[in-house]
Amino acid sequence: MKKGPVFIFLLCLAVALCGIWYFYTFDTSPRGNNSGADIACPMDAKLCPDGSSVARTGPNCTFAKCPAFQSGTSATLETKIDKGATALGVTIVPLAILEDSRCPLDVQCIQAGTVRVRALLKSGLGEAVQEFTLATLITTEAELIEMVEVRPAPYSEVPIDAHGYTFVFKVTKR
Repeated sequence: MKKGPVFIFLLCLAVALCGIWYFYTFDTSPRGNNSGADIACPMDAKLCPDGSSVARTGPNCTFAKCPAFQSGTSATLETKIDKGATALGVTIVPLAILEDSRCPLDVQCIQAGTVRVRALLKSGLGEAVQEFTLATLITTEAELIEMVEVRPAPYSEVPIDAHGYTFVFKVTKR
């Protein structure tokens, strides 16, 4: 038996295994890394409705949750699919994502895209299933409601689970 081909095969196998180990140990892309190592997020901050600010955090460098804010005539609420949030007598329960065409952060796009969500809207005047579009105002008899933010931001080729979305709504009494 010749030792040359066996040696070359074992050498190639060792190089391949080292490459796989390196990729999974040192991958610090925004898609996340599998090593559990910390990821350096950008040092920008988001201004919250109450005047405070939050930084980016987590494996996808998304902004931390703003504290709940409610004034006499305006409120900001954060919610997720099938989990309602209530403020100023208005409850919003997102039911389904109809569209998420936002431009991924790692791609240069011509248009920014949008997000459309079907949600149950409950208020003192009753309840209805409503379609919300990002940055588009919905007017009821008693409130102005706008979906002002959707997290996390998309990355190309990285799917977002429907239950991983966070929706931020602004409710203003008329």
